[in-house]
Amino acid sequence: MKYLQRCVLLPALIALSMAGKAQPPKKVCTVPQQWDARWISDGTAAPAAFGVYLFRKQFELLNYSGSFIIHISADNRYRLYVNGHQVGMGPARGDLSNWYYETIDISPYLKYGKNVLAAEVVNYGSSKPRGQLTLATGLLIQGHTPREAAIVNTGTTPWQVMEDDAFQALPVKTNDGTFYGAYAGDSITAQYHPWGWEQTTFKDTCWETAVATAGVALRGSSANDWRLLSPRPISQLSQERQHFKTVLLSQGTAVDAAFLKGTAPITIPAKRKIRLQLDCGEQTTGFPEMLISGGLGANIKITYLAGYDTKSIVQDVICPDGGARRKFTTTGYRTFRYAQVDIETDKAPLTLLDYYNVYTQSLLDDKAAFTANAEADSLWNNGKRAALLGAQDNLYNDPCKEQLQYIQDAHIQGLAIAFFSGDDGLLRNALIQADQSRIPEGLIRSRYPSDDRLLNITDALTWIGTLQDYLLYKGDKTLAKQLFPGVRSILDWVDRYQDPVTGLPGDMPYRDSLALAPLSGQYLYALRQAATIAGYCDKPADSLSWTRTADKLREVLYQQCFDGEKGLYGETPARKSFSRYTNAMAVLAQAVPPRQVKSIMQRLLNEKPSPEESFREKYYIFKAMQETGVTGTFGAELQQLSALKEQNSAAMYQSAAALANLFLLGITAGIQSTSPDFRTVLIAPDPGVSPHVKAAMVHPDGELMEVDLSFINNRVTGTVKLPFGVTGRFRWRGKEVTLNGGPQKISM
Repeated sequence: MKYLQRCVLLPALIALSMAGKAQPPKKVCTVPQQWDARWISDGTAAPAAFGVYLFRKQFELLNYSGSFIIHISADNRYRLYVNGHQVGMGPARGDLSNWYYETIDISPYLKYGKNVLAAEVVNYGSSKPRGQLTLATGLLIQGHTPREAAIVNTGTTPWQVMEDDAFQALPVKTNDGTFYGAYAGDSITAQYHPWGWEQTTFKDTCWETAVATAGVALRGSSANDWRLLSPRPISQLSQERQHFKTVLLSQGTAVDAAFLKGTAPITIPAKRKIRLQLDCGEQTTGFPEMLISGGLGANIKITYLAGYDTKSIVQDVICPDGGARRKFTTTGYRTFRYAQVDIETDKAPLTLLDYYNVYTQSLLDDKAAFTANAEADSLWNNGKRAALLGAQDNLYNDPCKEQLQYIQDAHIQGLAIAFFSGDDGLLRNALIQADQSRIPEGLIRSRYPSDDRLLNITDALTWIGTLQDYLLYKGDKTLAKQLFPGVRSILDWVDRYQDPVTGLPGDMPYRDSLALAPLSGQYLYALRQAATIAGYCDKPADSLSWTRTADKLREVLYQQCFDGEKGLYGETPARKSFSRYTNAMAVLAQAVPPRQVKSIMQRLLNEKPSPEESFREKYYIFKAMQETGVTGTFGAELQQLSALKEQNSAAMYQSAAALANLFLLGITAGIQSTSPDFRTVLIAPDPGVSPHVKAAMVHPDGELMEVDLSFINNRVTGTVKLPFGVTGRFRWRGKEVTLNGGPQKISM
């Protein structure tokens, strides 16, 4: 624990957290006293080609005590070892203008006398994930003070390097041509790997001396080069060993159940083929590790299968060298439920000592809870699992096939994670990174970091709403003011493409095929949210202007698209088609006369959901239910989500499935923020058919907001507990009582 109390990033979480998850470490200064290190690389490395490079730095410590802090980054990714112990990996994903470094105290792994600092750096080349930006292969290590810098700095002290020829990329096969944006597989030929290279006893006399390739450039400075450095903005990753739950298939060999615990090795004789199919019990992500002995000339193929049907097949291939206790680790994330292991031995037997996953996610303290009924509880657990699986260096909506951060999905996932843990860092980071993706025209990209230029006006408008929802959870005025020019930029861009007759959004780039009413509703809602943000940022003129624009345009939209006979907004002025999403947006945008709100809500909820209705669209439908209090069909909506889960729909494996968690808390338990920083709340539960609802949600201060309520004969009794300093109202059947900080009884 001494180490965990001092470290900043993820040091030794692989080594230390195998027995359980680590506790958040104390922070130390993440800025060195000076930057005088340089980026280094293999002198023969092609800057953009695939390659795995091993760096070593040997040094002696004869009189050194206290902390030993370093700052480290790499391009593309690194694993850091100190005297054979893995103590870090990274860097967090950013872009070239915001290239992150981690800060690590390595003192717990140093010793008197000879020490070695070793780093594996992977450049994924043309097989890199779509979310991985890059300049050129490189490693950077800077000592925190001059005494550390004199010992370990790259570029100013000698480092040794060699290319690890054991690794090649295995491109992922997509049988139906679907998009794949995550990591490629690995082909590992063990005889080419310098086993023990990270240990102090390894002889590196034949290695080359690494060459300096670039100096350090910091974010916010003018520089001749890219990769502008900035401290890691989010919490570190945690890792723990995760065993497979069951053996689904065993062909060609017997498998003892103890093998899954790593205590009953499997020996495969020479000239034998076997197949194992292993089940983790649920979808997982991380870095699988295999430990083997012998097997010279054998071939091991591992195929990773998701919990749902997917056409993207990820495989690793290992060719053993016959050595003892060889451990193989993937260079990139694998997201899977099942692993199929095919082994074909040659003239020598092979012993499979152990095989497990090193589960990886952002270091979060999950304190939220919810229980109401079996169906709701199952959705809660499913959504939480999906959200946490995607909580990595960014908010991955699809950890299996894409590993990309979409702002619309990050909106849902990031809020849910904040509600679970009180840690809003990943949501905050997603907002900032979306802002960093902004194109010269003023819009943000739909997903970022990403090496493409995917844009959609709906995503840009959603970013404004994401900021507003973030502020309702965390009253971060500094961030609001930082991002406010981006809010104005998006609205000004839409304003340039107004229809000259109606003033509503007209023909514009990046609109795709979006119809007039849903686009206008999204725009009006963004204007309302922007007006609130402007008021929070002390910009009353902007707030008033955007409010007036929204008030003016809602009348036009009503005249253009509202169908009085059907009582709903049509998608276009022709009023031939209608959607729940469009009408929910109209309600949220206050484009519906107050006297018609409940009628429209009831009508739209009576409409049959389209099979194409996405979780992003459902978010706004549920949001309209929550804000209007017309929640009577929420139970039926949950049943539809449960049906998707029972059908093993791929959607329920994506982090946007945390949509259920947001509204189980916001509608079923009824916990809602009514002012920035959750300083005031409204608790208006709708238990549906559940006689009892119990929930705990994390306030941004870190304390829990709790409800424990029973519902009998249209009455509610129980307790509500708020953090001290938080006030609010409890609403039931049109009646309200005042809430204050601390526990209080409810009987209405």
